[in-house]
Amino acid sequence: MPHPYFFCSRTSAGTAVFLLALLPTLSSGAEPTETQAPMSMYFDDSQMVEVATRAPKPLRQVAENVSIITAEEIEAMHAHSVAEIISRESGMLVPFSGREILGDEQLYPLGAQRHQMLMLLDGVRVNLNSNGFAIPNFIPVGIIKRIEIIKGPASSVWGSALGGVVNIITKDAGKSRIPTGNVNISYGEANTRELAADLAGGNEKNGYFVYAGNIDSDGLKNDRYSERNAVYGKMQVNLPHNSTLVASGGTSNPSFKALDWRDAWGIPTLDIYDDVSNDNLWGTLYFDTRFTDRLNLHLAVQRYENDFTNDWRSLGTGSGGPKGDFIYMENWKDVNTSVSGALNWTGEAITANLGVESNRSEIDSKTGLGVLWGPSTTINDPLKEERRGIYTNATYVYGKFSITPGLRYDYHSNSDEFVSPSLGATYQVADDTLLRASVARGFSAPYSVTSYANPDLKPEIIWAYQAGVETFRIPYLTSKLSVFYLDVDDAWQTASSPFTNEGKVRRQGFDLDLRTREFHGLSLRTNFTYTTEDSMGDGSTNLEGDETYSANLIFGYRHKPSGIRAELAGNYIWYNEDMQNDTHDSDDMLWDAMLSRDFSLSACRGDLFLKAHNIFNGNQMWDVDYPNPDRWVEVGAMFKF
Repeated sequence: MPHPYFFCSRTSAGTAVFLLALLPTLSSGAEPTETQAPMSMYFDDSQMVEVATRAPKPLRQVAENVSIITAEEIEAMHAHSVAEIISRESGMLVPFSGREILGDEQLYPLGAQRHQMLMLLDGVRVNLNSNGFAIPNFIPVGIIKRIEIIKGPASSVWGSALGGVVNIITKDAGKSRIPTGNVNISYGEANTRELAADLAGGNEKNGYFVYAGNIDSDGLKNDRYSERNAVYGKMQVNLPHNSTLVASGGTSNPSFKALDWRDAWGIPTLDIYDDVSNDNLWGTLYFDTRFTDRLNLHLAVQRYENDFTNDWRSLGTGSGGPKGDFIYMENWKDVNTSVSGALNWTGEAITANLGVESNRSEIDSKTGLGVLWGPSTTINDPLKEERRGIYTNATYVYGKFSITPGLRYDYHSNSDEFVSPSLGATYQVADDTLLRASVARGFSAPYSVTSYANPDLKPEIIWAYQAGVETFRIPYLTSKLSVFYLDVDDAWQTASSPFTNEGKVRRQGFDLDLRTREFHGLSLRTNFTYTTEDSMGDGSTNLEGDETYSANLIFGYRHKPSGIRAELAGNYIWYNEDMQNDTHDSDDMLWDAMLSRDFSLSACRGDLFLKAHNIFNGNQMWDVDYPNPDRWVEVGAMFKF
């Protein structure tokens, strides 16, 4: 396979070498100041993770390859989308399909497929039954408290999650009588703008959090307009007997023009664009009660509705008729309702979790033909599915050693039953060094449309082996290395319809993340993920040594007395042949730059920012029909009160 142009680009490679050359300086061992406490992260128990066992657990006891993105990190990015945030994480490939502020955001963990990644919002599964994957563009950044990511199978806890889990946890309800909140404003080229506000408050017994926001753009490339209105709310009530009731819900309706397609479907002079609307409604009701200091019960009812429509319309330059004329339509209405319960027991040396869940889904669909072949509408019969699961896991801690066995049973009405075991262990070699290892069996179950098209389609099955080390041993530097071997059987052939179980896929590689501490205002974060794939199918899918890799370089500077902060961030993806489109372009590393300054007024504080995207006009696109925008600039402000 030829090397991508990135590795011989003077701009990209020169910048990368310059930034990496700073590492010895940043790690020179200079003494920290009083305001810079030593690497207090040192695996203290305040670093709690929920996604690994479905109950809070110290990060030093987590054997999986996990990333955590905090609200503070998200605020500092001034990002507009979940995909923009996650694209900075090692092991996560995010092609964006155009890199507009809204669009078909794609998430690929460690080179796996989109449908193999489970996404959760407040515990609600938001993967669609029409295509198996989640489209996270409906989730407002302003409601996010934390994002937790497992890279690798998590089926012993979550069921169908062969590739991993993205767990999005929303902000808490407030506790103070005087409300606190945020207002975010930005404006950029092509009338690209965002206005969002949130408010939180309460008292000792009750609390609330509310959010409202709008994103709009005339289109940064090929008139790819987009808009989203979103509203979200959460209410918490503290009940007698150490009990809590939390209700939350939201609605969000991103719509956008997806492409500008000439000679579509191989039909000469047929020029179309894709008009997408994606209406979402979700709600949760949680009840927690603590029977004793050690035993807790968690109950939940959750619902997610998605109404997704693709309208293909004429560009007005070919045989499709006047601009905007309707040509073809697909509509999918997806409804998921689930109930779950879990018992969590926390002891001095052992914590244990036992849980059950049941999910019922229904999907309605229809297609329509317009000016060329219609008009006509076809309404399809509803597709229904039931999923039930029971899981248990425990963590035993002995000194610096921890071990976590897990087991889950899943029943799917449209496919096979499945048992998912896992075993993970950590060992804290020293206060600043942690070793991790895990082995897990996982699966990806056929979603409704695939099992309807091929009732004999079996789940994809994986055995995954991972090991890693995280250390602060080098002064001023956090280093995290994970190696993995992923063995997939009954892999789906997705190049044709209906899907079939094609054969075997083997992926192996490593995931490296380096972060420096701030030194004289300077900091650097860099990560690199490398995967090779061997696909042993029945014909055209046979691949050997097929490479995927991604890299991030984020160089930062902060001048504390003035509150000035600067950042230069680069992102690069090279797709393997199984992922890439025939007309992809991975020549360049894309660079964004940002300059911000903190301010403080009598009634509020915040920062002003200037952000330039793709400052070198690079090309990095999954498909040339979805070209990324050239350089564009926006300004904005965040107010906190």
